[in-house]
Amino acid sequence: MVTETDSLLERCLGSETQNNDESLNSLIWTFAPKHIHAGPKTIEIATFVAVSIFNEGFIPIYIILDVMGITIGPEANAFAARRDEARIERSELRTSEASKEGRTARLHQRTSENEHFEVEEGFLYEAGIAD
Repeated sequence: MVTETDSLLERCLGSETQNNDESLNSLIWTFAPKHIHAGPKTIEIATFVAVSIFNEGFIPIYIILDVMGITIGPEANAFAARRDEARIERSELRTSEASKEGRTARLHQRTSENEHFEVEEGFLYEAGIAD
C-alpha cells in the first residue's frame, strides 16, 4: 500500500494507529442509538450533526438551529463554549508526547506482566485442555 505522505505512516509506527472513525461512529450513535429503531433519514440527520460537531464543535449547531428559527440563549451558548473548550483540551492532552509516552509505558508493562504470567503459570487455555 502506498501513502501520499510520510505523516500518515508516522502515526502508525509502533501500532499507534489513530482511528478517528471509531470516535465519529460513537458520536453518530449518540444521536441515533442502535437499540432504538430509526429510519434512514434519522440516521442521515444524525450523521450530519455528528460530523459537524466532530469537525467544527458546536458552532454549526447554532447555524442549524438558527435556520430552524430557534433562538439560542446565553446559557446554551456558554454550555457549548465550555464543551468545545473541554473537547479541545482533551484532544491536546491525548496528543501530547508525555501522554503518548505514558500510554506506551503502560502497554509495555502490561505486555511484560502477561509474558511473565504465561511463563510462571503456563497457558490457561489451549485446544483440547478440557478433554
